[in-house]
Amino acid sequence: MGEQLLIMFVVIGGAAVIPFFARKFMLPSAALEIIYGIVLFSVFLSGKPEWFSLLKDIGFIYLMFIAGMELDIRGLMRQGRFFWYVLISALSLLLTPLVFIQMGYSFYIGIAVSVVSAGIIIPVLKESGMIRTDIGQDVIGVALTGELLSIVVLTGIDIYHRLGLTVMAGVEGLKLLLLLGVAAVFLRILYVIAWWHPERIENVMESNDPVEEGIRAVISIAFAGALIAYGSGVEPILGSFMAGLIFSYVFKSKGRFEDKINAVGFGFFTPFFFIGVGADFDPGLLKSLQGISFSLFLTLMVFVSNAFPLFLARFMGLGSLEALGMSLILSAPLSMIVVAGTLGVRMGLLTPEMNGSLILTAIISSIIYPSLFRAVSRRMSPSPKPLQPM
Repeated sequence: MGEQLLIMFVVIGGAAVIPFFARKFMLPSAALEIIYGIVLFSVFLSGKPEWFSLLKDIGFIYLMFIAGMELDIRGLMRQGRFFWYVLISALSLLLTPLVFIQMGYSFYIGIAVSVVSAGIIIPVLKESGMIRTDIGQDVIGVALTGELLSIVVLTGIDIYHRLGLTVMAGVEGLKLLLLLGVAAVFLRILYVIAWWHPERIENVMESNDPVEEGIRAVISIAFAGALIAYGSGVEPILGSFMAGLIFSYVFKSKGRFEDKINAVGFGFFTPFFFIGVGADFDPGLLKSLQGISFSLFLTLMVFVSNAFPLFLARFMGLGSLEALGMSLILSAPLSMIVVAGTLGVRMGLLTPEMNGSLILTAIISSIIYPSLFRAVSRRMSPSPKPLQPM
């Protein structure tokens, strides 16, 4: 019992102080949490208890719920530049795997390198004061659209890997969409019947409920989505992502409630996932020159897969520096690369060694590219310029 409490303490204690060092060294907390997990479980601890793996999976599910909740489908559709957001993400997801096949690598490695995530992008834009600028909004639009497309592609690969191009594969996809559609209708009915006037729920979300009934309900929704997906034969994290997406779509204004959801996730659940990713990392990879070289190659390819804004800058009305900055910051998809790697191992499409290379790639990318973006962003004009609708 004492040993279990000690492990729990060092994990939670590490997660508590990591944000301080992340701010001090201007690095993403998630990257430091992975590094902390590598050091903790390869140097100081001899093994991982069973409960730690369970908490890692719980953190994974909640992280994907928050990722889905970040997506504002209505906001994206209202923007006249939505076409460009879809085009940039689709080109990356379509062409990068083909390039990898031509180079003799597997299709899935190309997918893992081309995924997009907004997890690090939004904090970096906030820190640089660019989140409200036109280029900042463009970056967020591409990142959120790319994250959604990445999830759709990973879901499709998961179903295809299990069932191939069969009628059952189509049935599986439709079953998942139907179940999540029913869940969306159920949430909407609750929204209207329970409060009659939809604006009243916003008051509840702004309140200081001592027992946090709303938070309990949201956590239940996150895991209900995971359970629905599991029951449909799909990865549970994909269900929790869709649950977050539906929740965000149904409840338009979340106010302080969203801060509470993020506090529960980033303050407790998700550190277990990122530290767990580090715990599963094979430190022997760091002794292999070939392994390190391959990770550096993948890091370069992450940028190549996100270089399309440079070619489309003229049509999007972007300057060269703005296009370069967009490509750099989009090249830090830490959480989604880790997600793709974890799914790849579960589906048998990646070896643990290859997943280790992807984790190292995710860490290097999350440190190098945001740092380069900060350097480039200092030379950008802070004055907003008008967007050019499609």
